[in-house]
Amino acid sequence: MKKDSVICFRVNRDLHESLVQIANADRRSLSSMIEMILNNYLSDKKTFPGMEMRRHPRKPVAFPTVISRQDFEQRSKGSIADISLGGARILIPKDFAQNAAINSKGSKFNIIFDLPTESKPVDITCESTRVIENGDNIIVGASFVDAEFNNYKSLQTYLM
Repeated sequence: MKKDSVICFRVNRDLHESLVQIANADRRSLSSMIEMILNNYLSDKKTFPGMEMRRHPRKPVAFPTVISRQDFEQRSKGSIADISLGGARILIPKDFAQNAAINSKGSKFNIIFDLPTESKPVDITCESTRVIENGDNIIVGASFVDAEFNNYKSLQTYLM
């Protein structure tokens, strides 16, 4: 986060010394400690617009998935690390990243995976919103664009 504003304020000596002690114990600067305290306070009050943008809570999972694109013949394998009603975080081994061809923002693709509560696989169309290289994997943040009613209903039932 870019720091482009300065805040100056006065506090009593006891409060200042307490903040310095906490900052030293956490091996942080006093400025960093005060910023962290303010961020925590504002996120608790849900008044800080820069914190959480998701509409739906994520559920950590470990589902194998098949990734396909209509304009690309090859399919790829990956795994869903977490999922919500709005999207998923998908891990793709770098070895399969070329096969997936979704490693750019805005790519549209389908994920097909099994839910433990369903007998039929779920097929949902996604769009890449974030792509990050991480060690041996590529992490793709995907938002759901389109799903058949039954697929979305199955996902909703699983997440509730």
